[in-house]
Amino acid sequence: MRALLAGVTRVRVLGLRELASHRLRVVTSLLVVLVSSALLVAVLSVYGSLTTSVRDFTQAVSGDATLEVAAIADSGVDADLAGELRRDVAQARTVVPVIRGTVTIADDPMVLIGSDYRAASLSEGLRDAVDADSGVRIDDLADGIVAGDATGLRKGHEVTIGERTVTVVEVLGEQSHLLNGGRFVFAYLPLAQELSGLDGAVDSLLIVPKPGADEAALREGVERVVGDRASVVDPEFRVRQAEVSGSVVRDSTLLVSMVSLVIAAFLIFNTMNMAVASRRQSIAMIRALGGRRRHLAADLLGEAVVFGVVGGVLGVPVGILAGRWALGRVPQDGGTAGLVVAYSLPSYVPVVAVAAAVVACVAATSLAAKTVFSVSPVEAMSQGQATDAGPLSRRLLVACGILGVAGVIASWAIVSGVDGRPAILAGAVYAVGGIVLCFALSPVLVAAVRAVANCFGSPGRLGAVNSERAPRRAWATVMTVAVAVAVGIGVSGALANMIGSISSSLDGLADPDLYVSSQDEDSVPLGPVLAPEIRRDVAAIPGVHQVVGGQWASVNIGDARALIQGLEEGASAPFLRKATPESARAVLDGDGILLSHTLARLLDVEAGDRIDMATPTGPHAITVLDTVDYVSMDSGTAAMSVDLLHDWFERPGDTYLQVTLDPGADEPAIRKAVAAVADAHPGAGGAPVHVYSGQEALAATQKTVEQSGAFTVAIGWIVSAAAAVALLNTLLLSVLERRREIGVLRSMGASRRFVSRMVLAEAGAIAIVGSVVGVVMGTGLHVLADEILAETTAIEIVYSPLWSSAWYVVLAMSLCLIGALVPAVRASRLNISESVAAE
Repeated sequence: MRALLAGVTRVRVLGLRELASHRLRVVTSLLVVLVSSALLVAVLSVYGSLTTSVRDFTQAVSGDATLEVAAIADSGVDADLAGELRRDVAQARTVVPVIRGTVTIADDPMVLIGSDYRAASLSEGLRDAVDADSGVRIDDLADGIVAGDATGLRKGHEVTIGERTVTVVEVLGEQSHLLNGGRFVFAYLPLAQELSGLDGAVDSLLIVPKPGADEAALREGVERVVGDRASVVDPEFRVRQAEVSGSVVRDSTLLVSMVSLVIAAFLIFNTMNMAVASRRQSIAMIRALGGRRRHLAADLLGEAVVFGVVGGVLGVPVGILAGRWALGRVPQDGGTAGLVVAYSLPSYVPVVAVAAAVVACVAATSLAAKTVFSVSPVEAMSQGQATDAGPLSRRLLVACGILGVAGVIASWAIVSGVDGRPAILAGAVYAVGGIVLCFALSPVLVAAVRAVANCFGSPGRLGAVNSERAPRRAWATVMTVAVAVAVGIGVSGALANMIGSISSSLDGLADPDLYVSSQDEDSVPLGPVLAPEIRRDVAAIPGVHQVVGGQWASVNIGDARALIQGLEEGASAPFLRKATPESARAVLDGDGILLSHTLARLLDVEAGDRIDMATPTGPHAITVLDTVDYVSMDSGTAAMSVDLLHDWFERPGDTYLQVTLDPGADEPAIRKAVAAVADAHPGAGGAPVHVYSGQEALAATQKTVEQSGAFTVAIGWIVSAAAAVALLNTLLLSVLERRREIGVLRSMGASRRFVSRMVLAEAGAIAIVGSVVGVVMGTGLHVLADEILAETTAIEIVYSPLWSSAWYVVLAMSLCLIGALVPAVRASRLNISESVAAE
């Protein structure tokens, strides 16, 4: 304990006090650590909030149920199956039919929950809705609903849901907040089936076991009765499905956050390296007085811990604010429509963010701490010796070269051999490997700086000498420029390629002039099924050339959820554009199915294989005709004939219509007429029918990726800006260390202009070499990031150079020269006598 307290005192008196005198340098490093921590908090908390809200809602509904018999598809589970389970599964105490859906009341979507009196055995959240003590009679629920107190409904009011008028027979009190924050309506089973369009079916059956029942025996009994008519899962499976949603945004932002952590570590290394250089004499004095090397190194690591903790903790509230802002912009699918998604910060998120910041800072500082041992006390206290003039150990350079090459190779091995989201680790591994490899090449990079500086005449030759006398500082400055360029090229290029590839994978989506859909343009039209009158009336509108129907349905494959598109002749769909003509024709004829790469990987199949598809009408064997690039939605997508979809999934009708107009038709007028038809025939539960153009459909699909791109590019600019400030600090330190040298030059007749040109020449050489290194590293990061995002989105992302990235090079070089202006002016204005006498 005494040794620990002594170490803390040394860190506080010697280290932190010294750092406090270089506020700009400290603030710059803390800013990058803060940004990295905040980004982690924002990304993890947004998707943690979504899954937490789904989990809370699921638990509030399922209560004591330990098993769920879930519908294979949107057509639901036969309600009669509940009777079979009650009769044949002895371990089941209660089997409760449940409907989860969405109804629209006064244009406001709300969660619909349907069940019978058995719902009282599930959870406290549902007990009050069906409890006899609440004053609600079963007879009242034939045409009435019970509402949570957050719906704004009043007892006794009549409300219209679709074409049905119902009465609010009861509004629950504050206890209803346990269920979706009180924003729900409860309907007795027959009415709920009518409002949700499930005729004689339910979404799922929840099974509450008898006290002491064996869980394995219960599941075995349920699976024996259910057979292939439904999926037997635990009630938490919807939470796992929610975690898959929004993978494009989450994975791209996590990729940038991991790279930003590596950049933060590098800038911390730069800061601590400068701290060691500025404290060279004081460290040498302590060593001369008997201070142990391990104590001094531990002190530096202690400072790094302080950096990581302070930056990480400051990033938490910033990340919370960013997460709250971003949460409302995360798209919701049909599974979360009407769900109250409240912001919540999982307890592990701040810990992960701060721990990541500390680990990055300590790892970086451990390299800087090595310089404590590199110079003897006598040499360090001499005033003429440059701070890092000693050559680097050849053994160290070789080891770093091997580690750097291994890191770069490992990054490609990870992206090639790891499936799904874990592949994003390759980005961080590449960044670490690239920086370590550049450290191994530091003699080459410093020699390149000298060679370029010599091209700028006499001032440049003096600048080259300075770089030669301080090689590690020159390398750190080169890498600061390189990092800014590499982040810009790699991040912006990969995101631009991803957006372009997603647009290509959705080729055909924008072809129809108009869509009539059960959902808006931001969502997949999973239902409800459109009224058949809509197709008939839209086709009769003058100027409408063709109306083609189609349907999207969701299918539960164990815990995973896949989406299936039913296509008919004349449809315009990305699946048909991406598949071979023979496969597209066969799909429309009902002779097979098309799978996205994601779903094919999940099912472990490829083109030509036969699969047994689970459907509400039992398993059906079908041939996989082709696998295609399709942007990842849930656990994958598929396409088949709409006639097969109708038959196998017992769901006739369309969930969307593609409308093609006659050439020269008045599109605004026709769109208005189509919207009038849609408004006249709302879907089940009063769901509105939406009308939008093909271009709006494509733009909405791209919007999520573009928002993610804007966010991550903004982070890249923040990192680059912080790197620019760090560059200014490094150049300023170079001037301060050469005060005596500059004073001697001035006393020998060197003009202020000459001194300024010397500093600018060194900065220009560093800018050129750093930009070249940055282009090489950034191009590698760009290609690797394309592969990473291709793995996480399951579409082929084609590498294409983003020529506008040249602006990053121009900007980095400009910032380098602008950042050198302050040190150059300061150098030219140094007092000659004071500089010569400086200690």
